[in-house]
Amino acid sequence: MKLISKNKHAYHDYQIEKEYEVWIILKWHEVKSIKTSHVNIKDSIVRLEHKELWINNMDIPLYEKTSPLLVPGYQAKGKRKLLITRKELAKISAALDKSGTTIVPLEIFINKRGLIKIKIGVGRFMKKIEKKQILKERDIKKQMDREIKHL
Repeated sequence: MKLISKNKHAYHDYQIEKEYEVWIILKWHEVKSIKTSHVNIKDSIVRLEHKELWINNMDIPLYEKTSPLLVPGYQAKGKRKLLITRKELAKISAALDKSGTTIVPLEIFINKRGLIKIKIGVGRFMKKIEKKQILKERDIKKQMDREIKHL
């Protein structure tokens, strides 16, 4: 598995409850651009529309060796379809019925067979108080580890 891009802000801003690996439908020049690590999923979000998953605002710039004349009207931050099994889609749909849950792209990678996949997570947005509590717990754990190491 080769990691292409990771959404670090998603792990910081959301409490991820469940993760899924999904395929994405791409054009040939988008595949080449992703394989050269020219992709950004920081501002992207996944939506459930008409029993289908779509990813919005995933920035895939045009591959540098592709002429703009070959792909007229190309949108780098377009809407792209995600492929997932019906059972997993039903689980995601049930999770979205809860208040405050959303679907967030976590990372994009190439699997062992050379296919581009996206790891998405179903979670809820954390409040500032929750973030501060997590940071406080990390600091306490670091201090304890340092004290144990010096003993």
